[in-house]
Amino acid sequence: MTSAPVTTARRRPFALVALIALMLVKSVLIIVLVLGAFTATHFGLLDALRVQDFIESISDVPLALLAALVVSAVLLAAALGLLAYRRWGWLLAMVTTGIFVAFDIGAFLAGQPNYIWMALNIVTVFYLNQREVRESVGAASDAGFDPRVAETSP
Repeated sequence: MTSAPVTTARRRPFALVALIALMLVKSVLIIVLVLGAFTATHFGLLDALRVQDFIESISDVPLALLAALVVSAVLLAAALGLLAYRRWGWLLAMVTTGIFVAFDIGAFLAGQPNYIWMALNIVTVFYLNQREVRESVGAASDAGFDPRVAETSP
């Protein structure tokens, strides 16, 4: 009689689950914006996000539409990578969030801040840098700061 192999269920840290949810929310919001650009009805969400210029760009410039769809796909890929505990998912999330934060800073300095997107990106950065997230995807550095080493260094 053969016994069943013992499997240990790997529980996802809350920070990783929150990060995956944030990446999915951002991806879905971009899709909603794209759909909103081609509908005659006004969504209250689109007004709340203050993205009228973005919507006009998508509906007028085909390259902007393609870029928005690519960004949404990249966010979805990052979420799936994080879900599978892949380091590339974390790296993809980090790079895209860094680009989003740069755009947020530029919009803020230009006097056109979008506080909802900024908040989503700040929370995403917070969760991306949590030790439990970095360790679960293999992005944490094993060589951390050791004060004992610093005291004995010349």
